[in-house]
Amino acid sequence: MSEHFKGRLIDPRAYELSDGTGWTFEVYIAEDEGADTIDTRLLLKEIFSSKEVALEAGFAVGKREVEKRIRSEDIQTVIDEATHLPSTHQHGLGHSTDDVGSGVGGEPNKVPGPENPEDRCHS
Repeated sequence: MSEHFKGRLIDPRAYELSDGTGWTFEVYIAEDEGADTIDTRLLLKEIFSSKEVALEAGFAVGKREVEKRIRSEDIQTVIDEATHLPSTHQHGLGHSTDDVGSGVGGEPNKVPGPENPEDRCHS
């Protein structure tokens, strides 16, 4: 008994305790990452009175975990966008102002550039 939730498959499994005192569960969350499927297994040590209650708790835990991951991905996207450095047209050819470093005493010190200004790969 599994359920799709926000692009992921939640598959809780209930197990009766060996001493017969109740039920516990584990939840598998499957998500597609390109050509791969990543399964995450969550185990909880709670004890429930019936199999149905354990399965309902498994779905609830699985949905919370999916929501938490989606929020984390959204936050990471915002961080990546906010910290992205803009590209520049200057390539450090030894004649631009961005090629000046700080020398001893804080005075400007030119960073050596390539001897051939056409050579952008070697310095």
